[in-house]
Amino acid sequence: MSLRMRWLGTACFEIVLPNGRTIITDPFVDEALKAPLSSDGFEGCDYLFLTHGHYDHILDTGKIARRFQPKIYCNNTTAQSLINYQDIDPALIIRIKPGDVIREKGLGIEVLGGIHMDFATEYKRLTGKDIFAGAVDLMSIVRRASRIFLESDELPDNFEERAIKYQPGEQLNFVFDPTGGKRIFMTETQPDESIIERARQARAFITLLQIPVANILKGLEEKMAELVSASGCSIVVPHHHDALIPGAKETDLAPLRDIVERTGRTVFQELERGRWYDFA
Repeated sequence: MSLRMRWLGTACFEIVLPNGRTIITDPFVDEALKAPLSSDGFEGCDYLFLTHGHYDHILDTGKIARRFQPKIYCNNTTAQSLINYQDIDPALIIRIKPGDVIREKGLGIEVLGGIHMDFATEYKRLTGKDIFAGAVDLMSIVRRASRIFLESDELPDNFEERAIKYQPGEQLNFVFDPTGGKRIFMTETQPDESIIERARQARAFITLLQIPVANILKGLEEKMAELVSASGCSIVVPHHHDALIPGAKETDLAPLRDIVERTGRTVFQELERGRWYDFA
């Protein structure tokens, strides 16, 4: 059996392994603007992997947990958020950290460290200004950043509450190594030099690459391409480049695609949301 995969928007993938078991990553579909289905549409889940605890990466975890009773792998901060705010049975949660190696039936998992995009740094890079200058509260800072990054500040009414509840914790990347299948590198990270070097451990066939959204990507294309090259992949699948709020600017993937494919070693494969793809 081949490995099957579909992208459901943001950083959510449903991956069916050659042995028939299913991985879901970072579930956020019920409130996502462009998700092709609701959380009721997941076909199965044996293992749930969460890269970090922001709400747009974990909000539908509780619904999946109650339907399928999967093992949930996440950092310590995220684990506590799931217990506190989604009423998830602690027995389902396995707390992990960079350097861990996990063995499941027909699947090996290597946990690598990541670095979340630092919005203050990116704001300064794009504008030359301090994001905190003159700001009076969290939401004024977030709206200021959104106008620069996304060209929209139409944030959900409950954004501040969720930002407080769902703290990110330690950023995690994963290498999935299924028996009888190809290695998959799931990366949710800023293209820092240390991360590019760490990506060499992935030795991936497929890299699932988080894309800095909208205007944040500008000027980072070369570094993102370095990360792809370091991972050793034959196929790179971009994700998390979809609009998170109404009116947000679409992310232009063309410059990055051109840089990646110029090498002739890697296919830049954009997945249609909700469509299943087979990888032999």
